[in-house]
Order: sequence, then C-alpha cells, then structure tokens
Amino acid sequence: MTQGLPPNQFVTIYKAPKKGKGQKLLEEGFQALDFPYNPPYLDGSCYFAGPNNRSIAEEFNQSYQEGILEVSIDQATYDRDFKPLEYRYDEKDNCDRVEVVVPQSLFPVLNQFPRVLKPR
Repeated sequence: MTQGLPPNQFVTIYKAPKKGKGQKLLEEGFQALDFPYNPPYLDGSCYFAGPNNRSIAEEFNQSYQEGILEVSIDQATYDRDFKPLEYRYDEKDNCDRVEVVVPQSLFPVLNQFPRVLKPR
C-alpha cells in the first residue's frame, strides 16, 4: 500500500497520553522515565495507534481526556524503524486496526519528528 509514494510522504501515528502527560510529551518528547519497565504489567514501551487507526487513540482518550498526540514520521524512516513494530490490535468495521509498540531504544528516533497535541 505504501509503494509508489513520493519520498516526502509522511505517516502519522497517534497516542492518547495518560492523564497529566499530554503537555509533557508534547514539549519534552518520549523519555524512558515516562514509560517504566516494571514486569509483568509495564513493559517500558510506548503504544501508538497505527497509521489510519486514530480511532484506537480516540477510545483511550475517552478515559484519559488529554487529547491525542500525533507524531508525523517520514515514510522511509517509518518503513525502516516503525513498520516492523506494527501489531494487529483488533478489528472494527471489518478492518484490522493496528498498533505500533515503540521500545525505549527507539525514543531518540521518535523524538526527531514533529508532535502535535490535538484536543479530543
């Protein structure tokens, strides 16, 4: 589906920040301290709704009420670093919904890209 896109094409992934974290993530980016590693419940990763799956973030935002953080990543970087991290989340309206599970090791790459926090 991404074949033949111009090189300046961007992919947007979506995050519903937990209560009190939206502005911090917007201003400071993704930091390991904000995503603790504490098994078995916390794996230290940051979970995003995948491209064209904003609805997942919207569902989480109903609880968190922080808005939705959008990160726009150039297509080449997304395909190389983030596409392999896509997992099927569930199915809705006969479409598979995808999440992107970003480990702390990729936070520096993620933080290179523009972020926008949009109200609900």
